[in-house]
Amino acid sequence: MTAVKQIAQTLVQLCRAWKFPEAQATLFHENAVNLEPDGRTTTGLTAIMAKEQAFLNSLTERHLLEISEPVVADDYFAIQLLMDVTVSGIGRRTRNELCVYKIHDGKIVHEQFFY
Repeated sequence: MTAVKQIAQTLVQLCRAWKFPEAQATLFHENAVNLEPDGRTTTGLTAIMAKEQAFLNSLTERHLLEISEPVVADDYFAIQLLMDVTVSGIGRRTRNELCVYKIHDGKIVHEQFFY
């Protein structure tokens, strides 16, 4: 199994268990970059993890989480993530997104979300 495939499968396993911060702490490079569809960019593992924790803290209910098996090509992999959650102050939201990751030297260095 390639290193990229192993990283992809580990990310999927952790995220399916709602262990997003653990996945980031384990698999992301300290200088990783996160790019949102609206153009917002978050740089650095600490900032990415803080953003994720703020999102998770805003959830009042988790209704559904489905994550596809990864599709791997060279140093990249992609997953489909379907999430149905209730967010404090916003209400129930469903998001179906494509998440694309780039690996370099055994760590995720870039993630980009499309929805």
